[in-house]
Amino acid sequence: MPRALWAGVLLACLPTIGMAQSRFFPDGPKFELPLASPRTTDITGRVIHISTNEDRFGPGLEAEAAVGEDFPVFALKRGPKPIALGFGVMVYGRYRLDDPKSSQISNDWTVGIHVTGDFHPWDFTVRYYHESSHLGDEYAETFSATRLDWTRAVLDGWGGYSFGPWRASLGLSLVVINNPDLPKAGVSAGLDYHGRDFGLLGQRARPVGGLFAEAWALNDWRVSPAVKVGLGFHGTKGTAPEMRLSVISHWGVSDQRQFYNNTSNYYGMELQFDL
Repeated sequence: MPRALWAGVLLACLPTIGMAQSRFFPDGPKFELPLASPRTTDITGRVIHISTNEDRFGPGLEAEAAVGEDFPVFALKRGPKPIALGFGVMVYGRYRLDDPKSSQISNDWTVGIHVTGDFHPWDFTVRYYHESSHLGDEYAETFSATRLDWTRAVLDGWGGYSFGPWRASLGLSLVVINNPDLPKAGVSAGLDYHGRDFGLLGQRARPVGGLFAEAWALNDWRVSPAVKVGLGFHGTKGTAPEMRLSVISHWGVSDQRQFYNNTSNYYGMELQFDL
């Protein structure tokens, strides 16, 4: 084929190639759990004081690290009302700080896919994720504890509505792969606040906060609320990436799946990176 013809074919394909590339890793929409949710979609570190503890350590000081992220992978629909296919993975580890070994208590893993649509002021997400939980080796050795075989797949749907600096959200969950065999349904709700920017130490900052509550049939629909109040530090556009420093509190049933039916009340500090 003559070079001129090859060049013409390549030039004709360039717009299509560009459009195809822009569909991968699009700039939103991105799935986010409510700000005050103990489960998170951001990189998070917490230092908390446990007043009522779910495990055998009893009241004391603990730390939790959550490492992972949810992000859009492929744009199913572009334009003013975009829809994106996303992927998320997260691992949570809980540690006892006033123990001489800083014993790991448990670690929980989640990985899944989701479809998120931004129809501002509304947004919607359908998510399917796998969840497993493991007992920390140091905790098991200290208390001769046996790991609970926790392996589940969960299908949930989220709807959100934004008004001014506020966003209200509601989530409905159903366990489709269930081990151990427990009641399957759950419901969650959140109210988030992102305030106006102001200058602090040469950086753009804004007040952030949230309320969150969830209840599962496996806990006889016992409501577990959580609260977060803090500051978010970000760039000039007021969007991610953002670093948040917050005071947090939670009371209700345990966030650790190894102790899913036990009571856990705590308060503390949280450092969060929203990428």
